[in-house]
Amino acid sequence: MEHSRDPRAEALPLEPAPPLERADSAAAAERDEGAARPRREPLREDRARVEALIELLDDESPAVHATVRASLESLGARVLPALRRAARGKLPRRRARARALVATLERTRILRRLLGYALRPELELERGLYLMARLERPDFDCRPYKKALDAMGAEVRARVARAPDGPSAPLALTQYLGNELGFVGSEVEFNHPDNVYLHRALEKKRGMPLTLVAIYLLVARRAGLRAAPVALPGRVLLRLYAGQRSLILDPFLGGRARTRADCMRYLAQHGLVPRAEWFADASDSALFQRHLLNLLGSHQARGLTRETRELQAIVSAVNRARASRRRKG
Repeated sequence: MEHSRDPRAEALPLEPAPPLERADSAAAAERDEGAARPRREPLREDRARVEALIELLDDESPAVHATVRASLESLGARVLPALRRAARGKLPRRRARARALVATLERTRILRRLLGYALRPELELERGLYLMARLERPDFDCRPYKKALDAMGAEVRARVARAPDGPSAPLALTQYLGNELGFVGSEVEFNHPDNVYLHRALEKKRGMPLTLVAIYLLVARRAGLRAAPVALPGRVLLRLYAGQRSLILDPFLGGRARTRADCMRYLAQHGLVPRAEWFADASDSALFQRHLLNLLGSHQARGLTRETRELQAIVSAVNRARASRRRKG
């Protein structure tokens, strides 16, 4: 098995980071991934202040601009409607600064929603990945990608129904995705965010092992096949069930079958002592956390300090929440 980073790093705890302000998890994830919910305007008594601050965005003084920006950011998402109007205005400086503030406030809102969803004890991998996509595209529309997965799932389901025998039927998944559609691991700029985001992997048919496993898994679920991730350190594989038996596939290698001996050899090559939990079926929650870790690693590799700090805060909060649940459970 081939790797582009040290899998032993996954067993190490991350350094703590300053926590994001926690949003209520239910409220943060209440909205689906479609169109944005209408934003509330500031209260009437605040509107005059907000409009005055927005007018000051056109001030030439850097000190005034810094103070105004901080004041508007402190008011949060409720000033977004007024800022969006200013971002369409006629004054170039005010328009540019309003657009920058809109982008900052939108990202903060997305990060809080992502944190709220990631903190849930149980979550749906697909919904979490669509929410994560908003870090790249704030206006992300998940519907075309759902339709693409639906179409792939329908095709695999039809092929399974036509299979001559039960045990070989699930192999229609890897035959279709790996051999025909050409989903395979990306060896170019392995740590690029495009290899982490689900929607980009669907567009390019390339990605990290974890992202390709997610595609296989989501298609398998739509096709009525029983499948689960096998989350080895540094490499996630897919277990595909066929009746009472199962086989392990490596979507990074186009769906190639792997044996337990292959997995043991891989672990030994990286100085890792096998653990039973690594070979168990991984949950959506565990897989989503690893997606966050992959995106964090991508940002670190590309020297994106702000993005690294933001995701570090989310991952640290999730780690604390999981540790707390283990102590209570």
